[in-house]
Amino acid sequence: MDSADFAPWKRMKLRRKFIVVAAMFTVVLAGLIAYTASAVHQQKAQFFTADVAGRQRMLIQKYTEEVLLAGQGQNTEHAATLAQMREALEVLENGGNALIGGESGMRVAVEPTADAEFRAKLGEQAVQLRQLETEAGRYLALAANDGRRAEKLREILALQSQVTKQADQLVKMQIREVERHINLTITILIMLGLGAAFGGVAISWIIGHEIVDPLAACAKAALEIAKGNLRIQPQRITSADEIGQLQEAFNDMLISLREIALQSRSVCENLTIAASQILSSTQSQAAGTKQQAAAVQEITTTVEQINLSSKQVAERSRQVASTADAVAQSGHAGLQAVHETTMGMEAIREQAETVAENIITLSERTQAVGEIIATVNEIAEQSNLVALNAAIEAADARESGRRFSVVANEIKNLADQAKEATSQVRGILEQTQKGINTSVMLTEEALKRVEVGRERTNMSEQVIRQMADNIQDSVHAFQQIVGATNQQQIGLEQVTQALHEIRQASQQTAQTTAQLERSSAELSNLGQQLAKTLEKYQL
Repeated sequence: MDSADFAPWKRMKLRRKFIVVAAMFTVVLAGLIAYTASAVHQQKAQFFTADVAGRQRMLIQKYTEEVLLAGQGQNTEHAATLAQMREALEVLENGGNALIGGESGMRVAVEPTADAEFRAKLGEQAVQLRQLETEAGRYLALAANDGRRAEKLREILALQSQVTKQADQLVKMQIREVERHINLTITILIMLGLGAAFGGVAISWIIGHEIVDPLAACAKAALEIAKGNLRIQPQRITSADEIGQLQEAFNDMLISLREIALQSRSVCENLTIAASQILSSTQSQAAGTKQQAAAVQEITTTVEQINLSSKQVAERSRQVASTADAVAQSGHAGLQAVHETTMGMEAIREQAETVAENIITLSERTQAVGEIIATVNEIAEQSNLVALNAAIEAADARESGRRFSVVANEIKNLADQAKEATSQVRGILEQTQKGINTSVMLTEEALKRVEVGRERTNMSEQVIRQMADNIQDSVHAFQQIVGATNQQQIGLEQVTQALHEIRQASQQTAQTTAQLERSSAELSNLGQQLAKTLEKYQL
């Protein structure tokens, strides 16, 4: 909910709310103090009025006593007392400064009365006071021995009693008015105090409701989240103050926790699936690596056998070369004895047949070596493909597959070296095959010449010379065969060394694959543990 939808009070911050509440209570308290001060001031004014009204009674008695004393011939200030009574009556009726406190001479401001009854009583008192003044003047005007003075004295005392009674009534009226004002003030103060108290309780309840209820709801929701329940409803935001911000932050936290839990659960599932796939692929790769190691072992054994056969062929080729040298010497000596030449030609024919058989055998073994080299080349290509797949898997595994990537690169390098070695061996075998073919052709030609020499014994010298030349060529050819065989032997030794290296690399790959298999199993277990942990949260 947008904060613009809240009332101004709910958009207000808590600190400002407390300031406003404190200001309200301050205003109420100031109002109570002002009203109390005003009421006390009014009561003080009424008290001064009552005091002036009560002083009238004292002045009347004093005036009467002074008139009686003056009638007896004593000096009195009854005129001044009468002036004071008139002044007090004037102040009570119209307001002004009145003398109070007897001899102290203290004057206070008295407000004019607004009560009609009180003003009427003041008017009656003014009339009676004038009558008392008139009668007092008549009394003082009579002679001391005048018999009417007693009558006047009774009249003066009667007027004095009436004026005093009138003053007492004014005082009582003023006291009742003061009591009424005091009671009214007390009632109003009680009502205002109760109103302020109820208002304070209501405001405190409202503020407490606005603060405590959302906090209690947040605390309850937090307990549910701690139990793993993320299905709870978001908090209803009721204000834009700090409590509303807390509720909004709590809702954002709840949404974030839900998203994190969902993402974690999805990642955990993907992690478990990926770990299972990696484990399966690693197991398959381990099996393939073992098969590859076994195949490399078989190829190594076969190449070693071929190497041994090549050594035998080389030895026999050297023997043939030695025999050819002997035949050449015999051919030169054959000029002296045809019989010896014929026998030598027969021996040459037999040896040529043996050489042909050996050359054919060597050709067949060379073809077998070519097939083995093709197999080695295919294995190198498969190893290169396995290294490429391993590099892809290592790239997917990122940090944990860095070591596996190094092993994959080493396998690829060994596969490239194996392909290069097989290319070299293939070249050597092609050269050897060409030499063998040449030897076969020369051997067949030698056999034909031997047959011709047998049939043409009469031309033995010429034939022997030609045979000597041909045998000399055969010697060179056999020397070439020996050199090619030696090169073939060196190539086979290189192939054997490369195969040993491939076998070592396969063993290292098998070890790395086993380690990767264990890591994949541990990763799968971690994924399952994470899944069990996330099952605590209800989404």
